[in-house]
Amino acid sequence: LLGITSKCRRTWLPAAMGALSSSNLESNVGVESVLAGVGLDMREEFREHVMKMSNKNVRFRHVGIWREAFLGGTIDHHCVVYEYVQGRKLLSLKLDWGREGLVFADNHEEPCPKGDVLERKYCVRLTPAEVLSHWEPVKDRDYVLSSWNCQHFSRYMYDRASEGGADISVSPEEPKS
Repeated sequence: LLGITSKCRRTWLPAAMGALSSSNLESNVGVESVLAGVGLDMREEFREHVMKMSNKNVRFRHVGIWREAFLGGTIDHHCVVYEYVQGRKLLSLKLDWGREGLVFADNHEEPCPKGDVLERKYCVRLTPAEVLSHWEPVKDRDYVLSSWNCQHFSRYMYDRASEGGADISVSPEEPKS
């Protein structure tokens, strides 16, 4: 199977039936890419990055769970994406959980160009400090395919994101709630 790539066209049920809107997914991801993981662990860098965002008074507007299907739609990878505006640009903080740990990206690019938004909610006052307080209890967990994978991580972070605005301050050493 190594080296095999596939293309998949998937059409979803109409929204009236309670499903997502139609979309086409095309995947050219081979088995070796799936086995490679999401990238090198960035847990240490994440805390520092979120602290810098907090110092800039960033407030997230939306949080969503994104899904990217590959291997002909047989495997789904999930990530959680926090959206915010800085200046006049819409930016996103994408958190990816994989075998190596946490990988994140913070930029204006489409978070998952070949993916779908599974769920998305409004959280206009959610702060980076609050996201960090959600991250702290799980930061040392290991990836376990059956019990703590990308889907479990994304759901955990998404479920804790609320409208936000709690008075949480984070010191460089330890989060406080």
